[in-house]
Amino acid sequence: MSDYDGPVREYLSYCRRAAAELDAQGSSLDLKYHPTADGAVKMIPHGGDAARAKEIRQAFRELTGEGS
Repeated sequence: MSDYDGPVREYLSYCRRAAAELDAQGSSLDLKYHPTADGAVKMIPHGGDAARAKEIRQAFRELTGEGS
């Protein structure tokens, strides 16, 4: 379990809500960033620390089963 599991779960939840809201308006999320490991790194504060960004990406992969 990572310190970033909670923030990554919140990010994924945000993406689901935002996708539904945008879909209702006839638009969509930018699939290049949402939900992706890169998008999680953009949205979750990590102070530009590469090691912390790597932890965020790893938590994303573990929670979603996706690579990136």
